Amino acid sequence: MFGLEISRGSMVNWINEARRSVESAIEKIKEYIMQSPVVGFYESGCYCNKRLDWTWIAQTVYFTLVFHGKSRKGQELEDRFGDSLERMTAVTDRHSAYFALHFLNHQVCLAHLLRECQYLNELDKGQQWSGSVESLFQEAIHERNQKPTESIDPQSWLDRLDNLIDENLSRLPPDNNASERGIRKLKIKLKNSGCFRSDLGADAFMDLHSIVETTKKHGNSPYNAILALF
Repeated sequence: MFGLEISRGSMVNWINEARRSVESAIEKIKEYIMQSPVVGFYESGCYCNKRLDWTWIAQTVYFTLVFHGKSRKGQELEDRFGDSLERMTAVTDRHSAYFALHFLNHQVCLAHLLRECQYLNELDKGQQWSGSVESLFQEAIHERNQKPTESIDPQSWLDRLDNLIDENLSRLPPDNNASERGIRKLKIKLKNSGCFRSDLGADAFMDLHSIVETTKKHGNSPYNAILALF
């Protein structure tokens, strides 16, 4: 921006300084997420130091925590969030790791289920069941989008789905899109650079990304948030 030459060492030092500055904020974000009744999760592969690792995201309406994991197993979430998972309603895709965890409740992304309904529609054009389920999901998504902050009476949905859904739907997002959007910056970074070269660099990137995403959710400037670290 200013036509100045910056050494790689200086960049590393600044990143390390920024990461030290965000430690207390990261712990506070984690604390708020652990106390949240509804949390969206997602995971995506990232190459770090010539090794396939995983980037995880846990996010709510107000907070985002992105962190570095060695595996795609649910143990990564258990190690980080402990028994607070048992007090959460998780919003996820259908990755098997989420179904091995003991959440209070589990909202599977309806966008994913819609795609499966569409597949069934094409697979067997003689049946109408998948089309009826698809219509129900579409109506439910529209209802939530029209009333994003309101509690929705679940009874009519429970009746129509023949008691397949047996918990309150109030204030649950219908899909996992927010988690996927929250982790997208990492995928852009990996497409450009290919990998992280160290665990420290990966952890620093994810900590700072957590601060930026949480800052945006509160309507504040990511630039000012990063500036505040120094």
